[in-house]
Amino acid sequence: MKTEIWLIRHGETDWNAKQRLQGWADIPLNEVGKQQALAVRHYIQTQSLQVDQVISSDLCRASETAQLAFNLRPEHVKCYQTLRERNYGVYEGELWQSLIEVDAKNQPRFNFRDPALPIPEGESLHVFNQRILTAFNQLADEHSGQRLAVFAHGGVIDIVWRHLQQTDLLSPRPEPILNASVNHFIIRPTAWEVVHWGQHDHLAHSLNELTS
Repeated sequence: MKTEIWLIRHGETDWNAKQRLQGWADIPLNEVGKQQALAVRHYIQTQSLQVDQVISSDLCRASETAQLAFNLRPEHVKCYQTLRERNYGVYEGELWQSLIEVDAKNQPRFNFRDPALPIPEGESLHVFNQRILTAFNQLADEHSGQRLAVFAHGGVIDIVWRHLQQTDLLSPRPEPILNASVNHFIIRPTAWEVVHWGQHDHLAHSLNELTS
């Protein structure tokens, strides 16, 4: 049996717009993010997408995107803490630019792609990677044969992409992960398989709504 998953990144927040590190900080959608969530609804309608279950990270930026996209009440979205973004501990709320600025040797202040880099009060990339892969394998076991919409975070999508592509944790990713972009893949008992990745044409609908 296979489990078919549409993995969707949450809409924009004010911290996204300011490039602040969010992690487990529970930051709500801003107005742009809400329009992006409605653009996902447009995608769902135009694709005639039918799923058996709508699942989300328990952080509000993801669960609110799920509610708006599928026009559901909060209690109809099944939320999991295991699908949260990476826990960046003491660094949450800081500007990305200040965290990755380089020193005199052209080395970043922090290399968050180092799998073993300890994160005070947070989780290393290695621990995060294992958490996300375990979470999706458990979802596949619990929902075998079903079609799932899963709303989560950029870091979560990055881990899934690396597992699908069999790419290590250190290698750069060729494309950004856009807010409210849609990724479609299948988990089988023997392997994971990409169907479509990084779909974002529907976001033009969001832009049109904001400018009309």
